[in-house]
Amino acid sequence: MSLTTLAQAVAAGLANGAFYAFLALSFAAILALTRALNLAHGELVILGGYVGYAASRAWGLPPLLLVPLAALALVPLGLVWQLLLARVREPVELNSLVLTFGLSLLLQNAMLGTWSADYRLLAAGPEAPAWLGLSPARAAAGIVGLGTIGLLQLLLTRTQWGAALRATSRDAETAALMGVNVDRVSAVGFAAAAAIAGAGGVLFAGFHYLHPAAGVELTLLGVTLAILGGVGRLTGLLWGGLLVGLAESLTLVWAGTRWRELVVAALLFGVLLVRSRGVGAGRGDH
Repeated sequence: MSLTTLAQAVAAGLANGAFYAFLALSFAAILALTRALNLAHGELVILGGYVGYAASRAWGLPPLLLVPLAALALVPLGLVWQLLLARVREPVELNSLVLTFGLSLLLQNAMLGTWSADYRLLAAGPEAPAWLGLSPARAAAGIVGLGTIGLLQLLLTRTQWGAALRATSRDAETAALMGVNVDRVSAVGFAAAAAIAGAGGVLFAGFHYLHPAAGVELTLLGVTLAILGGVGRLTGLLWGGLLVGLAESLTLVWAGTRWRELVVAALLFGVLLVRSRGVGAGRGDH
C-alpha cells in the first residue's frame, strides 16, 4: 500500500469518525438525560435526510440551507419523544427498548409510504475539488461534526445552561432540589438531540443512499459509540467515533468491504470485555 493510499485512508477514517460521533450525539444525549435506549435513533436521522431531500426537490434549496431546515423540522418530534419517554416506567432501559422499537417501526413504515423503498441521494452542490480523496460532502460532514462537538463541549463546561444539563443527566431529583428547572432542561436537550439528528440526516444523504431501513445501522452506531466513549462524555464519544472510522477505513484498504463489519464488531466486543459496566460507563463525566 502506497503512502498516498494510506494518507487517503486515514483522512477518510478521521472524517467519517468525526461524523459518526456527531450522528451518535442524539442517541447519547437522550440516554444521558433519561436512561432510555432510543432504538428509533437511526430512523430520526434518516427522516432528517428525507426532509432535506424533499425540500431540495420541491424548492431547489442548496445543501447549506437544507441542514438548518431539517434540524428545525425535527424539533417538534424531539419534544414528542420527550413526552413519550417521560411516561416510561422502571426499568426504564428495558421498557424504553419496547417503546422506541415500536416508534422505529412506525417511522420506517411512514417513510416507506411517503417516499417508497427506492434508494435516494441528495444532490450535491457546486463541484469542488477533492482533498486527499475526500468528496466535498464527506469532508463537510466531518468538519460539521468536529465543530459541533467542540461547540457543545464549550457550552457544557463554560455556561450555566451546560451546568444545569450536566446536573440533570447525573441526578435529576438532586438537580431539581438545587433549583434547576429539570423539565425545561430536558425539553431543550431533547430538542437539541432531534435537531442534531435532522441536520445529520441531510449530511448523511449527501454521500449515502437514503431508504426507509437505513436507520438500523445508524442506531447500532449510536449504541457502539455510547459504549466506546461512555455516556455524557463528548470527548469520549469523539475518540470512539475516530477509532471506529479509522478501523473501518483501514480495513477497507487492507482487507476489503466484507471484513468491515467484522472488525467493528470485534472492536466493540473487546471494549465490552474491558468496560464491564457497558453502556452506562462514564455516565455524566465530561
